[in-house]
Amino acid sequence: MRTPVLETERLTLRTIREGDLEEIFSCWMFDPDVSRYMMWTAGDISVTKEFVEFELGNIEKEDWYRWIITKKDGTIIGACLLYFDEEFDAWDISYNLGKKYWGNGYITEAMKEVIRFAKETLKVREIVAFHAVENPASGRVIEKLGFQYEKDIPFECSIGNTTAKFYRLKNSEVR
Repeated sequence: MRTPVLETERLTLRTIREGDLEEIFSCWMFDPDVSRYMMWTAGDISVTKEFVEFELGNIEKEDWYRWIITKKDGTIIGACLLYFDEEFDAWDISYNLGKKYWGNGYITEAMKEVIRFAKETLKVREIVAFHAVENPASGRVIEKLGFQYEKDIPFECSIGNTTAKFYRLKNSEVR
């Protein structure tokens, strides 16, 4: 299934476009504060170009749903992902947001809609999520979404090897 457009009260979640390159870079891909706990490292625009090309190649996949998060006026503010994670044999969520948009509830709002899509359209039975222990703000988002803490796991991100808090959300718990 092609990644669908999703709407919330304040946001539109849509597929990535080639023309998004500059705005994605200037919103978050250049910023080491945003990439600190991600699997990628902030860099020059070539890193963003690779990201855009990779995501364009995944739009039609059945196990990979990447959305660009925009405000209703079309301003790109971040991205989110729902994908099947073979390591955990479950669907997994991930997200990031440009720093100037932190603290406004945008990620919680976007991810509630992604989880609704997973539950209602894909009939997903459970979703996992994790965050670096050094990033408790992400943990608060995960808990607001109804996930239950399960265990600590090893985690490698742009700051190196660390520990992550691992959470699980069963379909019946999806809010």
